[in-house]
Amino acid sequence: VQPARYHVAFGPVVDGDVVPDDPEILMQQGEFLNYDILIGVNQGEGLKFVEDSLESEDGISASYFDFTVSNFVDNLYGYPEGKDILRETIKFMYTDWADRDNGEMRRKTLLALFTDHQWVAPAVATAKLHAEYQSPVYFYTFYHHCQTDARPEWADAAHGDEIPYVFGVPMVGATDLFPCNFSKNDVMLSAVVMTYWTNFAKTGWVGSGEGMGGGGRCLCGGGTPSTRCPPCPRVP
Repeated sequence: VQPARYHVAFGPVVDGDVVPDDPEILMQQGEFLNYDILIGVNQGEGLKFVEDSLESEDGISASYFDFTVSNFVDNLYGYPEGKDILRETIKFMYTDWADRDNGEMRRKTLLALFTDHQWVAPAVATAKLHAEYQSPVYFYTFYHHCQTDARPEWADAAHGDEIPYVFGVPMVGATDLFPCNFSKNDVMLSAVVMTYWTNFAKTGWVGSGEGMGGGGRCLCGGGTPSTRCPPCPRVP
């Protein structure tokens, strides 16, 4: 099945059983209050939407940028009224006006647009909505990706790049699924990530330890750091 661009072929649907109603409505009704949440995004989630320019050292042209933004709006917002304003607003917000003629910067801001719209905005909205009900929410941003010949140097951590670190792949070495040049730093990062995730799964808290940059941020009402969140356990 080939989905429309910027859509998914198979996604959750409201079936009245597994998903009884729109998730936002369910959260507003307090259906998830018994659950702590660990949610996050990768720095460059939308990499696949700019994959046709991966090999270009010069980035993308201004005309390509304008066309892609227009195509993005047309595919996701079918109503004709206000689309021109929406296109121009997006172009304005995602143009680096200090370096507007730089093709590499245009590609970077286009990647940021896809990442923000498709992943960051929904994740932040979910975290804030859950936090409004005084339930602990931990939010992370993942910036790292392993070194591989298949990835250009300019690319950020894309969708799924955290997976090998969650499951300890760097400790085993490169695999067919993750043909990376794992370093000692990758092994250490994987140990940290696994500690965070397993601590959260077992206790509802993330881990914190020396040299690990803290234990993330626990959010409650209004999306602000909460004083109600318990102290994080140390990483062994």
